[in-house]
Amino acid sequence: MTAENDRFLERYIKGDTLNGLNLLLDESGGGSLRFALNRAMYGPADDAGAEQIREQESAHLARLSGLSDDEKATALYNLGCFALVQDDVLAAQMRFAEALRLDPDNLMARHNLAYAHELLAETAEAQEEYESILARNPASVLTRLNLAQLKLQAGDYEQALDDLQALHSQDPDNAGVLLYLCRGLLLRGTGADIDQVLELVNNAPDAQRYVDLQECRAYALYLQGDADAAELEFNNLLENDAENLFARLGLIKIFAQRGDFATLATHVEQLQARNPSDEMTELLGQLNLAH
Repeated sequence: MTAENDRFLERYIKGDTLNGLNLLLDESGGGSLRFALNRAMYGPADDAGAEQIREQESAHLARLSGLSDDEKATALYNLGCFALVQDDVLAAQMRFAEALRLDPDNLMARHNLAYAHELLAETAEAQEEYESILARNPASVLTRLNLAQLKLQAGDYEQALDDLQALHSQDPDNAGVLLYLCRGLLLRGTGADIDQVLELVNNAPDAQRYVDLQECRAYALYLQGDADAAELEFNNLLENDAENLFARLGLIKIFAQRGDFATLATHVEQLQARNPSDEMTELLGQLNLAH
């Protein structure tokens, strides 16, 4: 296993998904098959990466019957990951459960089983698995993050945000934890929450490197009522990536509030060109009548 792959896995397990992704996208590192496969699984989707995942899935299945139980548990865990990336959540759930039957101490398999439950809206089962992991390893940051997300979805903002605040205090340079905290604060959305998001992002080292954190800043400015500053942030995001739907929708909200239907129609047309929908077609018709 390469040093680059070790560093990626370390960051991933710590919940630092943003810095982990930067490592994966660094073309200068990671010459190993494992690193390349992780890049295909967790980096931006493309045809070459999808084909690599399918090839590895076929290779794992071909040798599965000849493996020892320990080897089979690892292979089943990998197969679960491949299925999860391909959005076959039921197959992933089955693979992780099989891996745990052979190796009950595989906490990553248990974490991913919990996540599969979460994706299938099996919230009670997901929470039970996450809590089982934390009973064995209370320091599992990735699991604590996922459990906090469940609590946010259930409306338990106070407990979830307390957990996220504690994780951020323990590791203030962890950009992934910071992102989860900011999104949780924005979800609750009190005036104090919005102010804290702006303070956190403004004071975060290298925050400009992370699109997700800049999106949090733009949305916080919008919720704060500073439409001009939010517009500037959304436009900056679009300058770096014209496909950024979050920024495009943010501008649509701003121009709708201003009643600037001509500019609004321009952004709706851009959105419709990239993500056609009947709703956008109907909205465009209404806007064309309005100006």
